[in-house]
Amino acid sequence: MSKYTIQDIFINYGDEYIKKYNLSKQQWKVFNAIRNCKTKNLGFHVCTCQECGEEYFGYNSCRNRHCPMCQNYAREKWIQKESSYLLDSKYFHIITTVPHELNDIFMHNCKICYNILFKATSESILTLAEDVKWLGAKVGITSILHTWGQTMEMHPHIHSIVTGGGLKNNKWISCEKDYLVKVQVLGSLFKKKFLYYLKHEFNNLSLNHNLNSINSFNKFLETLYNKSWITYIEPPKGKAENVIEYVGRYSFRVAISNERIKNIENGLVTFEYKDYKDNSKIKEITISALEFIRRFLMHVLPDNFTKIKHYGILSNKNKKNNIKLCRLLISKILSNEFVSSISRRFYEFKCNKCGSVHFNYFFNYNSGRSCI
Repeated sequence: MSKYTIQDIFINYGDEYIKKYNLSKQQWKVFNAIRNCKTKNLGFHVCTCQECGEEYFGYNSCRNRHCPMCQNYAREKWIQKESSYLLDSKYFHIITTVPHELNDIFMHNCKICYNILFKATSESILTLAEDVKWLGAKVGITSILHTWGQTMEMHPHIHSIVTGGGLKNNKWISCEKDYLVKVQVLGSLFKKKFLYYLKHEFNNLSLNHNLNSINSFNKFLETLYNKSWITYIEPPKGKAENVIEYVGRYSFRVAISNERIKNIENGLVTFEYKDYKDNSKIKEITISALEFIRRFLMHVLPDNFTKIKHYGILSNKNKKNNIKLCRLLISKILSNEFVSSISRRFYEFKCNKCGSVHFNYFFNYNSGRSCI
Protein backbone atom coordinates (compact mmCIF):
# COMPACT_ATOMS: atom_id res chain seq x y z
CA MET A 1 0.00 0.00 0.00
CA SER A 2 1.24 3.46 -0.87
CA LYS A 3 2.51 5.61 2.01
CA TYR A 4 1.01 8.77 0.49
CA THR A 5 -2.33 9.14 -1.25
CA ILE A 6 -4.30 11.65 -3.27
CA GLN A 7 -6.90 11.48 -0.49
CA ASP A 8 -4.28 12.74 2.00
CA ILE A 9 -3.65 15.77 -0.21
CA PHE A 10 -7.37 16.48 -0.62
CA ILE A 11 -8.03 16.15 3.13
CA ASN A 12 -5.05 18.24 4.28
CA TYR A 13 -5.16 20.97 1.65
CA GLY A 14 -8.65 20.78 0.17
CA ASP A 15 -10.20 23.47 2.36
CA GLU A 16 -7.47 25.90 1.42
CA TYR A 17 -7.97 25.03 -2.25
CA ILE A 18 -11.72 25.68 -2.36
CA LYS A 19 -11.16 29.11 -0.80
CA LYS A 20 -8.93 30.04 -3.74
CA TYR A 21 -10.58 28.26 -6.68
CA ASN A 22 -14.13 27.80 -7.92
CA LEU A 23 -15.14 24.21 -8.60
CA SER A 24 -17.58 23.03 -11.25
CA LYS A 25 -20.47 20.75 -10.30
CA GLN A 26 -18.56 17.72 -11.59
CA GLN A 27 -15.38 18.73 -9.75
CA TRP A 28 -17.31 19.09 -6.49
CA LYS A 29 -18.56 15.53 -6.84
CA VAL A 30 -15.05 14.18 -7.37
CA PHE A 31 -13.59 16.39 -4.64
CA ASN A 32 -16.05 15.14 -2.02
CA ALA A 33 -15.94 11.54 -3.22
CA ILE A 34 -12.16 11.27 -2.88
CA ARG A 35 -12.11 12.97 0.52
CA ASN A 36 -14.79 10.63 1.88
CA CYS A 37 -13.79 7.38 0.16
CA LYS A 38 -13.48 4.48 2.63
CA THR A 39 -14.24 6.69 5.61
CA LYS A 40 -17.14 6.57 8.09
CA ASN A 41 -18.89 9.29 6.07
CA LEU A 42 -19.94 6.71 3.46
CA GLY A 43 -21.06 4.05 5.95
CA PHE A 44 -19.64 0.61 6.56
CA HIS A 45 -20.06 -3.02 5.53
CA VAL A 46 -19.54 -6.36 7.23
CA CYS A 47 -18.27 -9.42 5.35
CA THR A 48 -18.84 -12.79 7.03
CA CYS A 49 -16.85 -15.95 6.36
CA GLN A 50 -19.30 -18.70 5.41
CA GLU A 51 -17.12 -21.38 7.07
CA CYS A 52 -16.10 -20.04 10.49
CA GLY A 53 -18.34 -16.99 10.90
CA GLU A 54 -15.45 -14.55 11.22
CA GLU A 55 -16.62 -11.00 10.47
CA TYR A 56 -14.63 -8.38 8.58
CA PHE A 57 -15.51 -4.72 9.01
CA GLY A 58 -14.69 -2.00 6.47
CA TYR A 59 -15.78 1.41 5.26
CA ASN A 60 -17.56 1.77 1.91
CA SER A 61 -15.80 3.12 -1.16
CA CYS A 62 -17.02 6.06 -3.23
CA ARG A 63 -16.89 4.18 -6.58
CA ASN A 64 -16.13 7.41 -8.39
CA ARG A 65 -14.33 6.77 -11.69
CA HIS A 66 -11.76 9.46 -10.87
CA CYS A 67 -10.82 7.95 -7.50
CA PRO A 68 -7.57 5.91 -7.62
CA MET A 69 -8.73 3.70 -4.75
CA CYS A 70 -11.83 2.49 -6.61
CA GLN A 71 -10.48 1.46 -10.01
CA ASN A 72 -9.49 -2.16 -9.29
CA TYR A 73 -13.12 -3.26 -8.95
CA ALA A 74 -14.24 -1.41 -12.10
CA ARG A 75 -11.24 -2.65 -14.09
CA GLU A 76 -11.70 -6.34 -13.20
CA LYS A 77 -15.43 -6.15 -13.92
CA TRP A 78 -14.76 -4.55 -17.32
CA ILE A 79 -12.04 -7.09 -18.18
CA GLN A 80 -14.40 -9.93 -17.32
CA LYS A 81 -17.05 -8.55 -19.66
CA GLU A 82 -14.79 -7.60 -22.57
CA SER A 83 -12.81 -10.86 -22.49
CA SER A 84 -15.87 -12.59 -23.94
CA TYR A 85 -15.41 -10.53 -27.14
CA LEU A 86 -11.77 -11.41 -27.80
CA LEU A 87 -10.82 -12.74 -31.21
CA ASP A 88 -7.93 -15.01 -32.10
CA SER A 89 -6.26 -12.15 -33.94
CA LYS A 90 -3.35 -9.79 -33.57
CA TYR A 91 -4.21 -6.34 -32.16
CA PHE A 92 -2.61 -2.97 -32.87
CA HIS A 93 -2.22 -0.11 -30.40
CA ILE A 94 -2.75 3.32 -31.98
CA ILE A 95 -2.34 6.67 -30.20
CA THR A 96 -3.77 9.89 -31.64
CA THR A 97 -3.11 13.23 -29.98
CA VAL A 98 -3.49 16.94 -30.65
CA PRO A 99 -0.96 19.82 -30.46
CA HIS A 100 -0.63 21.69 -27.15
CA GLU A 101 -1.92 24.85 -28.85
CA LEU A 102 -5.41 23.33 -28.55
CA ASN A 103 -5.20 22.76 -24.79
CA ASP A 104 -6.99 25.97 -23.83
CA ILE A 105 -9.87 25.22 -26.22
CA PHE A 106 -10.13 21.70 -24.79
CA MET A 107 -10.21 22.96 -21.20
CA HIS A 108 -13.12 25.31 -21.88
CA ASN A 109 -15.02 23.02 -24.28
CA CYS A 110 -14.34 19.56 -22.87
CA LYS A 111 -17.35 17.64 -24.08
CA ILE A 112 -17.32 19.04 -27.61
CA CYS A 113 -13.58 18.55 -28.09
CA TYR A 114 -13.47 15.06 -26.56
CA ASN A 115 -16.29 13.96 -28.86
CA ILE A 116 -14.45 15.38 -31.87
CA LEU A 117 -11.29 13.57 -30.78
CA PHE A 118 -13.17 10.25 -30.65
CA LYS A 119 -14.92 10.91 -33.96
CA ALA A 120 -11.82 11.97 -35.89
CA THR A 121 -9.80 9.04 -34.53
CA SER A 122 -12.35 6.31 -35.24
CA GLU A 123 -13.29 7.61 -38.68
CA SER A 124 -9.64 7.90 -39.73
CA ILE A 125 -8.80 4.34 -38.69
CA LEU A 126 -11.96 2.85 -40.21
CA THR A 127 -11.60 4.78 -43.48
CA LEU A 128 -8.00 3.73 -44.05
CA ALA A 129 -8.52 0.14 -42.92
CA GLU A 130 -11.36 -0.31 -45.43
CA ASP A 131 -9.17 1.00 -48.24
CA VAL A 132 -7.89 -1.95 -50.32
CA LYS A 133 -4.50 -0.24 -50.36
CA TRP A 134 -4.15 -1.19 -46.71
CA LEU A 135 -6.43 -3.93 -45.33
CA GLY A 136 -9.66 -3.60 -47.30
CA ALA A 137 -11.98 -4.59 -44.45
CA LYS A 138 -13.92 -3.19 -41.49
CA VAL A 139 -11.87 -3.57 -38.29
CA GLY A 140 -12.92 -3.42 -34.64
CA ILE A 141 -11.79 -0.54 -32.44
CA THR A 142 -11.81 -0.01 -28.68
CA SER A 143 -10.91 3.63 -27.95
CA ILE A 144 -9.97 5.01 -24.54
CA LEU A 145 -9.72 8.73 -23.72
CA HIS A 146 -6.85 10.07 -21.62
CA THR A 147 -6.59 13.80 -20.95
CA TRP A 148 -3.32 14.05 -19.02
CA GLY A 149 0.42 13.86 -19.49
CA GLN A 150 2.97 12.48 -17.03
CA THR A 151 2.95 15.66 -14.92
CA MET A 152 -0.85 15.96 -15.03
CA GLU A 153 -0.85 18.86 -17.46
CA MET A 154 -3.55 18.90 -20.16
CA HIS A 155 -2.63 16.38 -22.87
CA PRO A 156 -5.75 14.98 -24.61
CA HIS A 157 -5.15 11.77 -26.56
CA ILE A 158 -6.87 8.54 -27.55
CA HIS A 159 -5.54 5.01 -27.08
CA SER A 160 -7.15 2.73 -29.68
CA ILE A 161 -6.82 -1.04 -29.69
CA VAL A 162 -7.56 -2.22 -33.24
CA THR A 163 -8.10 -5.75 -34.52
CA GLY A 164 -5.44 -6.94 -36.93
CA GLY A 165 -8.07 -8.04 -39.38
CA GLY A 166 -11.66 -7.31 -40.32
CA LEU A 167 -14.83 -8.24 -42.14
CA LYS A 168 -15.61 -7.75 -45.82
CA ASN A 169 -18.50 -9.45 -47.63
CA ASN A 170 -18.84 -11.94 -44.76
CA LYS A 171 -15.20 -12.93 -45.05
CA TRP A 172 -12.42 -12.43 -42.49
CA ILE A 173 -9.39 -10.64 -43.91
CA SER A 174 -6.30 -10.87 -41.74
CA CYS A 175 -3.52 -8.28 -41.65
CA GLU A 176 -0.30 -10.13 -42.46
CA LYS A 177 1.98 -7.10 -41.94
CA ASP A 178 3.42 -5.58 -38.76
CA TYR A 179 1.46 -2.40 -39.40
CA LEU A 180 -2.17 -1.75 -40.22
CA VAL A 181 -1.62 1.53 -42.06
CA LYS A 182 1.31 3.91 -42.43
CA VAL A 183 1.51 6.19 -39.42
CA GLN A 184 2.13 9.31 -41.56
CA VAL A 185 -1.00 8.65 -43.61
CA LEU A 186 -3.11 8.11 -40.49
CA GLY A 187 -1.73 11.24 -38.82
CA SER A 188 -2.49 13.39 -41.86
CA LEU A 189 -6.08 12.16 -42.18
CA PHE A 190 -6.72 12.46 -38.44
CA LYS A 191 -5.47 16.07 -38.45
CA LYS A 192 -7.73 17.03 -41.37
CA LYS A 193 -10.79 15.40 -39.84
CA PHE A 194 -10.25 16.87 -36.39
CA LEU A 195 -9.77 20.44 -37.65
CA TYR A 196 -12.72 20.07 -40.05
CA TYR A 197 -15.07 19.09 -37.21
CA LEU A 198 -13.63 21.70 -34.86
CA LYS A 199 -14.20 24.44 -37.43
CA HIS A 200 -17.85 23.42 -37.80
CA GLU A 201 -18.32 23.76 -34.03
CA PHE A 202 -17.13 27.39 -34.01
CA ASN A 203 -20.50 28.83 -33.00
CA ASN A 204 -20.75 26.42 -30.06
CA LEU A 205 -17.25 26.96 -28.68
CA SER A 206 -16.28 29.12 -25.72
CA LEU A 207 -13.18 30.98 -26.99
CA ASN A 208 -10.90 33.70 -25.64
CA HIS A 209 -10.98 37.16 -27.20
CA ASN A 210 -8.08 36.36 -29.55
CA LEU A 211 -10.10 33.67 -31.33
CA ASN A 212 -13.71 34.78 -31.02
CA SER A 213 -14.02 35.96 -34.63
CA ILE A 214 -14.27 33.52 -37.52
CA ASN A 215 -11.30 35.15 -39.28
CA SER A 216 -8.97 34.87 -36.30
CA PHE A 217 -10.16 31.31 -35.66
CA ASN A 218 -9.50 30.28 -39.26
CA LYS A 219 -5.99 31.76 -39.11
CA PHE A 220 -5.38 29.81 -35.93
CA LEU A 221 -6.54 26.58 -37.59
CA GLU A 222 -4.30 27.29 -40.58
CA THR A 223 -1.22 27.26 -38.34
CA LEU A 224 -2.31 23.85 -37.04
CA TYR A 225 -2.79 22.50 -40.58
CA ASN A 226 0.86 23.33 -41.26
CA LYS A 227 2.06 21.63 -38.07
CA SER A 228 3.03 17.95 -37.77
CA TRP A 229 0.75 16.04 -35.39
CA ILE A 230 2.07 13.14 -33.35
CA THR A 231 0.44 9.79 -34.12
CA TYR A 232 1.82 6.44 -33.02
CA ILE A 233 1.14 2.86 -34.07
CA GLU A 234 2.55 0.11 -31.87
CA PRO A 235 3.14 -3.39 -33.30
CA PRO A 236 0.92 -6.30 -32.15
CA LYS A 237 1.25 -7.37 -28.52
CA GLY A 238 1.63 -11.13 -28.17
CA LYS A 239 -1.37 -13.36 -27.52
CA ALA A 240 -4.93 -12.10 -27.80
CA GLU A 241 -5.44 -12.79 -24.09
CA ASN A 242 -2.76 -10.22 -23.26
CA VAL A 243 -4.69 -7.52 -25.07
CA ILE A 244 -7.61 -7.30 -22.63
CA GLU A 245 -5.28 -6.94 -19.65
CA TYR A 246 -3.31 -4.31 -21.54
CA VAL A 247 -6.44 -2.36 -22.44
CA GLY A 248 -7.79 -2.70 -18.90
CA ARG A 249 -4.73 -0.98 -17.48
CA TYR A 250 -5.20 1.96 -19.85
CA SER A 251 -8.97 2.10 -19.47
CA PHE A 252 -9.14 2.64 -15.72
CA ARG A 253 -6.19 4.87 -15.05
CA VAL A 254 -6.72 8.21 -13.37
CA ALA A 255 -4.50 11.28 -13.81
CA ILE A 256 -1.99 9.91 -11.29
CA SER A 257 -1.78 6.81 -9.08
CA ASN A 258 -1.04 6.86 -5.37
CA GLU A 259 2.13 4.83 -5.98
CA ARG A 260 3.72 7.73 -7.85
CA ILE A 261 3.38 10.13 -4.91
CA LYS A 262 6.69 10.12 -3.02
CA ASN A 263 6.31 12.87 -0.43
CA ILE A 264 3.81 15.34 1.04
CA GLU A 265 5.36 17.97 3.25
CA ASN A 266 5.03 21.69 4.08
CA GLY A 267 2.39 22.28 1.43
CA LEU A 268 4.44 20.59 -1.29
CA VAL A 269 3.87 17.34 -3.18
CA THR A 270 6.65 15.33 -4.84
CA PHE A 271 5.74 12.67 -7.39
CA GLU A 272 7.41 10.54 -10.05
CA TYR A 273 6.94 10.98 -13.77
CA LYS A 274 8.36 9.43 -16.91
CA ASP A 275 10.25 11.91 -19.08
CA TYR A 276 9.59 10.76 -22.66
CA LYS A 277 11.86 13.50 -24.00
CA ASP A 278 14.80 11.99 -22.10
CA ASN A 279 14.63 8.28 -23.02
CA SER A 280 11.67 7.69 -20.67
CA LYS A 281 13.81 8.22 -17.57
CA ILE A 282 11.97 8.22 -14.23
CA LYS A 283 12.29 11.63 -12.59
CA GLU A 284 10.67 13.51 -9.72
CA ILE A 285 8.85 16.83 -9.71
CA THR A 286 7.72 18.94 -6.74
CA ILE A 287 4.75 21.30 -6.94
CA SER A 288 2.49 22.94 -4.38
CA ALA A 289 -0.39 20.89 -2.97
CA LEU A 290 -2.85 23.43 -4.35
CA GLU A 291 -1.35 23.14 -7.82
CA PHE A 292 -1.50 19.35 -7.50
CA ILE A 293 -5.24 19.51 -6.73
CA ARG A 294 -5.80 21.98 -9.58
CA ARG A 295 -4.07 19.72 -12.08
CA PHE A 296 -5.91 16.64 -10.86
CA LEU A 297 -9.36 18.25 -11.02
CA MET A 298 -8.57 19.62 -14.49
CA HIS A 299 -9.12 16.06 -15.78
CA VAL A 300 -12.58 15.50 -14.32
CA LEU A 301 -14.80 14.35 -17.18
CA PRO A 302 -18.25 15.81 -17.94
CA ASP A 303 -21.20 14.02 -16.33
CA ASN A 304 -22.30 10.85 -18.14
CA PHE A 305 -19.43 11.12 -20.61
CA THR A 306 -18.26 7.73 -21.86
CA LYS A 307 -14.47 7.48 -21.91
CA ILE A 308 -14.36 4.02 -23.53
CA LYS A 309 -16.05 3.62 -26.92
CA HIS A 310 -16.26 0.84 -29.51
CA TYR A 311 -16.38 1.18 -33.29
CA GLY A 312 -16.49 -0.90 -36.47
CA ILE A 313 -17.24 -4.57 -35.91
CA LEU A 314 -17.07 -3.91 -32.14
CA SER A 315 -19.72 -1.17 -32.17
CA ASN A 316 -22.44 -1.91 -29.65
CA LYS A 317 -25.21 -2.22 -32.23
CA ASN A 318 -24.03 -5.48 -33.84
CA LYS A 319 -21.17 -6.47 -31.56
CA LYS A 320 -22.38 -9.93 -30.50
CA ASN A 321 -23.38 -11.03 -34.01
CA ASN A 322 -20.14 -9.72 -35.50
CA ILE A 323 -18.04 -11.56 -32.94
CA LYS A 324 -19.90 -14.83 -33.61
CA LEU A 325 -19.36 -14.43 -37.35
CA CYS A 326 -15.67 -13.54 -36.94
CA ARG A 327 -15.05 -16.58 -34.77
CA LEU A 328 -16.71 -18.87 -37.28
CA LEU A 329 -14.61 -17.39 -40.07
CA ILE A 330 -11.40 -17.54 -38.08
CA SER A 331 -12.40 -21.11 -37.07
CA LYS A 332 -10.97 -20.83 -33.61
CA ILE A 333 -12.57 -19.81 -30.32
CA LEU A 334 -10.37 -18.79 -27.42
CA SER A 335 -10.27 -21.02 -24.37
CA ASN A 336 -12.64 -20.26 -21.51
CA GLU A 337 -9.74 -20.68 -19.08
CA PHE A 338 -8.80 -17.00 -19.42
CA VAL A 339 -12.35 -15.82 -18.67
CA SER A 340 -12.69 -18.14 -15.68
CA SER A 341 -9.35 -16.96 -14.26
CA ILE A 342 -10.64 -13.39 -14.41
CA SER A 343 -13.79 -14.48 -12.57
CA ARG A 344 -11.76 -16.12 -9.80
CA ARG A 345 -9.53 -13.09 -9.41
CA PHE A 346 -12.56 -10.79 -9.37
CA TYR A 347 -14.56 -12.56 -6.66
CA GLU A 348 -12.04 -14.48 -4.56
CA PHE A 349 -11.69 -13.80 -0.84
CA LYS A 350 -9.55 -15.69 1.69
CA CYS A 351 -10.48 -15.74 5.37
CA ASN A 352 -7.52 -14.83 7.59
CA LYS A 353 -8.81 -16.98 10.45
CA CYS A 354 -9.66 -20.35 8.85
CA GLY A 355 -7.99 -19.92 5.45
CA SER A 356 -11.08 -20.89 3.45
CA VAL A 357 -11.62 -19.28 0.05
CA HIS A 358 -15.01 -17.83 -0.90
CA PHE A 359 -16.66 -16.31 -3.95
CA ASN A 360 -19.46 -13.71 -3.87
CA TYR A 361 -18.83 -13.28 -0.17
CA PHE A 362 -20.27 -9.81 0.39
CA PHE A 363 -22.80 -9.33 3.21
CA ASN A 364 -23.38 -5.61 3.46
CA TYR A 365 -25.62 -4.99 6.43
CA ASN A 366 -26.17 -1.26 6.39
CA SER A 367 -25.81 0.31 2.94
CA GLY A 368 -26.41 -2.34 0.30
CA ARG A 369 -23.18 -1.39 -1.50
CA SER A 370 -20.31 -3.65 -2.41
CA CYS A 371 -17.41 -3.57 0.00
CA ILE A 372 -14.70 -3.33 -2.65
